[in-house]
Amino acid sequence: MLFPTRKFLRLCGSRSVIITQFLRTKSNAINEKAVRTTTNIDFDILLLENKDKIKFSSYLEREKLDLGYYKYYVKSIKRAKKIEAKNVEEKSLPPLPLALKYYVNNNKILYEESEIEDIKHENAFHLPFKNTTKVEVILDDKQAGEKTEFDRCNIDKWMTNYEHYDDSKLMVHEIHEEDETEQLEWTKNYGTADPMASISQVPCGGCGALLHCNDPAIPGYLPSEIFKGRVDDDLKTMECQRCHFLKEYNIALDVTVQPEEYEKLLQNIRHVKSLVLLMVDLLDFPCSIWPGIVDIIGSKRPLIVVGNKVDLLPGDSIGYLKRVKEALSLEIDKSPLGKANIKHICLISAKTGYGVEDLITTMFKQWMYKGDVYLVGCTNVGKSSLFNTLLQSDYCKVHAVDIVKRATVSRWPGTTLNLLKFPINRPSGWKLHQRYERLKSKANIVKLENDIRKGQVKGKIFSDTPSLIDHIGRTFTIPLHDENEQQNPFAVLDEKHELFANSKWFYDTPGVIHPDQVLSLLSTEELLMTIPKSMIKPQTYYLHPGQSFFLAGLARIDLLESIEPCRFTIFCSEHLPITMVNTDDADEVYEKFVGTELFAVPTGEAERIKKWPGLQKKEDTFDFCGQGPKICCGDIVLSSIGWVSVTAKYNSVCKVAAWTPGAKGIHKRIPSVLPNAINLKGKRIRDTPAYKVGKVHSE
Repeated sequence: MLFPTRKFLRLCGSRSVIITQFLRTKSNAINEKAVRTTTNIDFDILLLENKDKIKFSSYLEREKLDLGYYKYYVKSIKRAKKIEAKNVEEKSLPPLPLALKYYVNNNKILYEESEIEDIKHENAFHLPFKNTTKVEVILDDKQAGEKTEFDRCNIDKWMTNYEHYDDSKLMVHEIHEEDETEQLEWTKNYGTADPMASISQVPCGGCGALLHCNDPAIPGYLPSEIFKGRVDDDLKTMECQRCHFLKEYNIALDVTVQPEEYEKLLQNIRHVKSLVLLMVDLLDFPCSIWPGIVDIIGSKRPLIVVGNKVDLLPGDSIGYLKRVKEALSLEIDKSPLGKANIKHICLISAKTGYGVEDLITTMFKQWMYKGDVYLVGCTNVGKSSLFNTLLQSDYCKVHAVDIVKRATVSRWPGTTLNLLKFPINRPSGWKLHQRYERLKSKANIVKLENDIRKGQVKGKIFSDTPSLIDHIGRTFTIPLHDENEQQNPFAVLDEKHELFANSKWFYDTPGVIHPDQVLSLLSTEELLMTIPKSMIKPQTYYLHPGQSFFLAGLARIDLLESIEPCRFTIFCSEHLPITMVNTDDADEVYEKFVGTELFAVPTGEAERIKKWPGLQKKEDTFDFCGQGPKICCGDIVLSSIGWVSVTAKYNSVCKVAAWTPGAKGIHKRIPSVLPNAINLKGKRIRDTPAYKVGKVHSE
């Protein structure tokens, strides 16, 4: 007599759990085997074949880096004992009943004879039979249809997200001709262009490009189904297709913009009375310092240099912000920008608000209300983030705060494609006094919050909460119209209104593409891994002459000559693995592992890797003179990727070579921006060239 499955498992008592676990384990193994691709198998084989050439990999040794050698050793012993105890327990179990051999489902035996040996080897179960086959789960048509519908990407119906798009008529028309049906389906999901339609004079609220429906490759494009028939007031509340995809799906659509067009937009600065804010990425200077700005604005135009992303820099010692500012000032003096009329240099974080209130105070004092203000800089330095922050601050006129659309913020370079603007608040005496009183009262609260934050993270190596944080407040608001509601009389910004007609304006300009940047070579997934999102954790490694290391697949550093071994402290995104090899094997290892998990970036299919330009060596090598074991004697800047600080024995000279795609963005920076960063390392991990990450100082 055959028992039903549930009754049989219930009769078996405690062994039902084991049988269920066994079946689940095998099912998972089958699914995992089906998902596992040939690329993954090839990667495992490559690792085995080249294990002697890979001296160290942070990807393969992540657990040892996080725990340290001793804790990793203890954990390994505990894990081995646990596995051994589990194997002993499984071997001591009595054999399963013979009745299980005859359990069938739809006339199919559970497992085939050829597969049972693998099962016994993996799970050490004593099965007194061998005629088994795998269970095949067959979905009926209804279930399969539900799964397909569930897995369907929402991007296919992105037009329904637009407020003015009427999607109720999508299924009204039925066309039987094949070509017309395909055209209708495409229109439902993506819309169509109309090259004959006129271009509006309304800029996109996200990137500033004029809205139109002529060509999807031109900035400001909207499908004709959304664009046509809309008055200017409707268009002012909408964003272009590109900004919509960036915000909703984190996908950047390709648009056709020539670099020369960016500079033409900025030519107006030379002919008007204006202040220029030049933004610099503190993780990427001097490569993010735009020297061409002097040719556009002239040497007499007042200029404020804003160093952004200071919250991502780890504090190497007390007073590190002052040294960062000095290093930035020194690099500016070395560039053509040193001839400009620089009024002030400040460090901020547009993301956390640190230093922004001081920047506003400086602009009020230095510039007052003399003319317009232009925010300029290279791509991906954070201009749009600062624009959005200032829009919600005292620097924006009160009546415009809630009606000017925020700029599109994305990790994709070149998000802003035209000029975005908001009216500047006029800094009269009584306004400045009220603002001063607000900041004074806020200072005590901020000090208390910082003390609490330091107490919460005390004893921790790193905290996910940034240490440099500030609150951007507003001193002035629109007067209340009733007891419970605060109203704004404007629905959209009317520049001809008497409140704005004579205003001075703050402009967010397009980012200039610097030839040293490699961001344009990366895909969305690669950008997310390359650009740091939290405070950088410096990693220190011990290299002998003739050794090299890779920063993912984006850069390579060779230690060519040195009397003594050197230490290299690497500053990059935590998602970029570090791989160390002998210099003689570096080319071979890179060729074999580029595009695999070992290097992480670049990533993708074979077609993607074919288009990757590879690494090229900078012709000039760098010589560093050591300043002792506790001081970084200089940096090797790898634009858009990170930088590497060098530490060598006092008065010893080491020669270093650097590689990047197209040999782009490789610079020598002396002095080091964080000269005490070598002291952030912890103990060296046994049997590896790596050090643990130590304690980070706060300002």
